[in-house]
Amino acid sequence: MKVKKHVHSGVQTTEPSRREIVNGIFARRAAVEGMVLLKNEGLLPFAASTPIALFGGGAVRTVKGGIGSGEVNCRRNISIYQGLKDIHAVVTSQDWLADYERRCEAARNAWKKKVLEDVKTVENPFDAYAANPFSLPDGRKIRSEDMDNAGAAVYVISRIAGEGKDRRRAEGDYYLSKKEQEDILYLNQTGIPIVLLLNTGAPIELADIIEEAQNIKAILNISLPGQEGGHAVADVLFGREAPCGRLTTTWAKHYEDYPSAGSFGYLNGNLETEEYKEGIYVGYRYFDSFGIEPLFPFGYGLSYTDFSMELKEVQSKEAGIELKVSVKNIGESYSGREIVQVYVTLPQTGIPKEYHRLAGFAKTRLLKPQEEERLTIFIEQEALSSYSDELRGWVLEAGSYGVWIGKHIASLKLAAVLTAQEQQLLEKTQVILSEKTAFEDPDEPAFARKKAEEWQMKAEEQNILYV
Repeated sequence: MKVKKHVHSGVQTTEPSRREIVNGIFARRAAVEGMVLLKNEGLLPFAASTPIALFGGGAVRTVKGGIGSGEVNCRRNISIYQGLKDIHAVVTSQDWLADYERRCEAARNAWKKKVLEDVKTVENPFDAYAANPFSLPDGRKIRSEDMDNAGAAVYVISRIAGEGKDRRRAEGDYYLSKKEQEDILYLNQTGIPIVLLLNTGAPIELADIIEEAQNIKAILNISLPGQEGGHAVADVLFGREAPCGRLTTTWAKHYEDYPSAGSFGYLNGNLETEEYKEGIYVGYRYFDSFGIEPLFPFGYGLSYTDFSMELKEVQSKEAGIELKVSVKNIGESYSGREIVQVYVTLPQTGIPKEYHRLAGFAKTRLLKPQEEERLTIFIEQEALSSYSDELRGWVLEAGSYGVWIGKHIASLKLAAVLTAQEQQLLEKTQVILSEKTAFEDPDEPAFARKKAEEWQMKAEEQNILYV
């Protein structure tokens, strides 16, 4: 007798296993660690008794991660609304949220029907899925009764992105939708303080709405926070945890500020290949080297407390340099974690170079008010090198190297100066592709050269450590 075997892709029990419970705890912790507080004018954290009005599609359908190959099936996905209910927060907009849940379910069913119809006309079923990306629907108009007795409004801006759903230069994607703008401006007119929660995997344009809506008092970038995202958001909003994440990309004021704005992705009609014409000036290196002021700089992030940091020691090692930095929580009320970021400025002669280069970073443990920790950060020699086309290898050029420490790239203070007496070839490479594409704007790199001259003059005037 043959017994038919059943193959299951998940679990067959209704109760979570110990492994799932442990992983859930880790997911909640990781989500908190990754959240970045971008603005806070004394509004956060909320007191436990503060009633809040919660709006936005991501409030009840929080986007936990990317789609396509980035999608992960899990037993549950905690929404922001659920996370707030689980800590017994007072939410005044329950009717708005219930109505949105019905709208989203209807939109989801219509989307599924459309995908299944299109599957019949294509060879690869994935093509039908990719051609019909799901977008969260608009909610109903916000009413005054949705905010009865609320001490603040929390508005969630969500974006779905991933495999088969690239970001687009359009309203409701990189730009706010008309409905999002209307909602935020309506809340602004009521005079209620507003918290924007950014449930997006990449930057969106916010400069205009921040300027127009003066009552936006706090902005928290929760990104794509995973299965325990709602619990993590509740932890941060109500001060159970202090935000300590930092931006891993530069947020421009306007889309046009990015060097490849006019041709990136679908804008040039070519979705098969992408030509990076920026050369070494990618991301923060472009904004920093050419003097373009961003909305939020690379490495940026606030906390519920304040920290001081001071370089205590620099030692030259065989494979690089070692820095010891003292960090102290100088606040009075909240514990928190700080991140020390170390950047270097290479000699602005010979090989073209960016103005600042991230060379290392370290995060403190949770520091109580007035508690201090000394961090050790090692900068490898390779982080100080540049590629020479002439020598076909990585070289350490002769000259002065500035060492900077700070909370983010726009807060740096010169801490030490390293001197290389002669050029060294660190690594010889083999040429595979001879074609070279240079960044074509010869006037702007002069900004970095000018700034390099300025810091070297100041270093001579001040008591800066030379190594």
